[in-house]
Amino acid sequence: MTPNDRQKLRERIVADLARIAQDIEALKELTKPVPPGADGMDEVSRMDAIQNKSVNEAALAQLRNRQVGLEYALKRIDEDDPDFGFCVECGDPIPLARLMAMPEASRCVSCAD
Repeated sequence: MTPNDRQKLRERIVADLARIAQDIEALKELTKPVPPGADGMDEVSRMDAIQNKSVNEAALAQLRNRQVGLEYALKRIDEDDPDFGFCVECGDPIPLARLMAMPEASRCVSCAD
């Protein structure tokens, strides 16, 4: 991977982290507890709100996991880790296109399957 590729990847990660931080804040609002009788809700509406809260909690957990992976990838790029961009299974280079799509990827497509 060239230094220019690393810089492009770094910029991509920073942009993704900024977007994820915004999404996390929005989802935090949507995952607040639904109190009984909130805003004059009937029981069906309350159950629907609870279901939506569960879906949003799952999305929030996914975003937080991706955030951790991206932060780790960024750290490895910033520290100029010589192993970054190579598959942890087979040792082959991970294609730049895969890293641009999933900067936190630690395995090539073949080994990820």
